[in-house]
Amino acid sequence: MSQGKIILGAIIVVLLAIVAYSSTFVVQQAESAIVLRFGNPQEVIEEPGLKLKLPIADNIVILDRRVLNFDAPAQELLTRDQKRVVISAFVRYQIVDSLKFYQVGRTYSNAESQIRSVLGSTLRSVIGNVALVDTLTPKRADIMRQIRSELTRQAAEPYGIKIVDVRFKRVDLPAQNSEAVFNSMRKQRAQEAAGIRAEGAREAREKRSEADKQRIVVVAEARKQSEILRGQGEGEAIGIYNEAFGRDPAFFDFYRSLQAMQEGLRGDTTTYVGPPTGDFFRFFGTELKKAPAQ
Repeated sequence: MSQGKIILGAIIVVLLAIVAYSSTFVVQQAESAIVLRFGNPQEVIEEPGLKLKLPIADNIVILDRRVLNFDAPAQELLTRDQKRVVISAFVRYQIVDSLKFYQVGRTYSNAESQIRSVLGSTLRSVIGNVALVDTLTPKRADIMRQIRSELTRQAAEPYGIKIVDVRFKRVDLPAQNSEAVFNSMRKQRAQEAAGIRAEGAREAREKRSEADKQRIVVVAEARKQSEILRGQGEGEAIGIYNEAFGRDPAFFDFYRSLQAMQEGLRGDTTTYVGPPTGDFFRFFGTELKKAPAQ
């Protein structure tokens, strides 16, 4: 085989490969394909797999049939009670009519731009008819349903898409309003704190007064009992002394004299200077008389 035939065969194989490649395309499970022949839609393919097309004449547009989402820019809106609020939201949508979506919107950005525009006007209309507190309560779900219904009517159906969900990402007050609200909250909390402190001080005074009264009563009762017990003890002591004195007056007199001397001459350095006369030394009189004169 000559070299020229080999080269010609290789060229034919390459051309056949190029024709085969340009005549097929693949549709994935979550995609749909629109076949355009010289720019005009010819067929919408939603079944996944390997598909055929005319080379050069046909062009394929692939669309994603999964649920898509995009964020809408934050907007400052006015509520029914004349409160300003800043709301940022996101939208989840799905292409349900591929041909209508391509004919009307052409691209994702065009469709999303239309949805953003309708969402902005819908938010102004719906939020303007509700109070600020409703956006922070379970009524918020009803607000979402109203917005989704309006988006479906104005932006979804004309573009062949379905609005799956609309949610608020954040609901904030404008910066100047937030500062005013925070200041009001601080004043309110300060007033509540002052009231709690005053109530606590009043209760403390009442409890302290009650405790002082109970202390006085307890101390007086204790003193009363101590006086009674002391009187009873002294009475019993006097009775014992009297009984002891009645049994042996001389011994009792001697014992009391010793106690007096013990109290009067207490300490190792105490010295008595004076004559050994008087009642203090009466029990030593006999010994003193018997003592020889010096």
